[in-house]
Amino acid sequence: MRYVKKPMPTMREIQALPPGKRLYLGHGLVLKVTPTGRYWMFRYTKPTTHRPTETSIGPWPECGYSSARQVAAQLQVMVLKGDDPVQVARQQGASKKTFAEACEEWINKHKSKWRSLRHVNVLIGKHGRPLADVPVRAIDRPMVVNAISDLYKSYPNEALRALRMWAQVLDFAKTMGYRDGDNPAAWRGNLEHVFPDRLKNHDKHYPSLPFKYVPEFMTRLRLRQVKGHSAAALEFQILTASRPGEVRNMKWSELDLINRIWTLPPERTKQNRQHRVPFPVRCMEILALQNEYRTNDFVFKGYNGVALDDKSVRALLKRMGLPKHTVPHGFRASFRNWAAHTFPRDRDLAELCLGHSVKGPTEGAYWTDDMLEQRRRIMDAWAEYCGSAV
Repeated sequence: MRYVKKPMPTMREIQALPPGKRLYLGHGLVLKVTPTGRYWMFRYTKPTTHRPTETSIGPWPECGYSSARQVAAQLQVMVLKGDDPVQVARQQGASKKTFAEACEEWINKHKSKWRSLRHVNVLIGKHGRPLADVPVRAIDRPMVVNAISDLYKSYPNEALRALRMWAQVLDFAKTMGYRDGDNPAAWRGNLEHVFPDRLKNHDKHYPSLPFKYVPEFMTRLRLRQVKGHSAAALEFQILTASRPGEVRNMKWSELDLINRIWTLPPERTKQNRQHRVPFPVRCMEILALQNEYRTNDFVFKGYNGVALDDKSVRALLKRMGLPKHTVPHGFRASFRNWAAHTFPRDRDLAELCLGHSVKGPTEGAYWTDDMLEQRRRIMDAWAEYCGSAV
């Protein structure tokens, strides 16, 4: 192919070019005119596919003719050496990709499968802060070890969760061409030889209050409901044997006050399926009190008008002098132990009250009834027991 260098066009000639016009100036330099502006392009033949292609040099008039000609000459030398300017530019950009930028790109591609980005922001944004500004190509095993060592000493489970997510990000970076080599955050065959073995925790359950103390606790709890929403939310959670997050984020639109049914949509349940909760008459009294302070769709509001925060309920338990490490979720265990003593033959109904799955794939295809009225009998008996000391 013969390259002919054409004389520099004048500003008037460039301004007179209509949209869609291309001005070839020789040695691969092209002036491309679009409806939005005029741009310098470099046209060349790809060394790998031997097909013509183009890459942008810059806009006119910000990039003048002399500068564009100089860049085109440099790119021409690169092509004569057998290098692809586009691939070289991508490699240079990939070498500068930081861990934070790779994390953001990975999150954007996978965020649709998460209900919330809260845990992602903690495991990557907070725990991964020491690696945020480091190029992913430069991250090695010592960097990962230094970044996670302090967290592993205090919270090994949290550190392992962070490492698993870091490993996924670095695998993604390797797939996208941002880095090469082995994954420095991989656990098996890698970091498992660096960190000591964790002590086995034989008691992995939520600390709970024995059910025989629940009536006395409920008496003290009802005395505190005049001071805020935390006590009301906690009692509602105990009476319905629900998860704390489900109650704190409960909305008025989910409630059927006539039939006393609370319907949780699939996206708000752990099992990712709709769950109906028959609540007792005492819950109607709680809802009537909350309705007096109703300003939006949340039943139990925090100070800023959004859903009640988990810390406020935990602080309430601490102020009431419950045993150390007792958490709101533990009252589900209190209900389950009570149900095992009171309704020993209704094991499946007790599990359904907790929103657990008791059906296998085949059985679930035929057993589609959620046994709402049968569960209502158990929940009413639980509410009566909880209020027996009031």
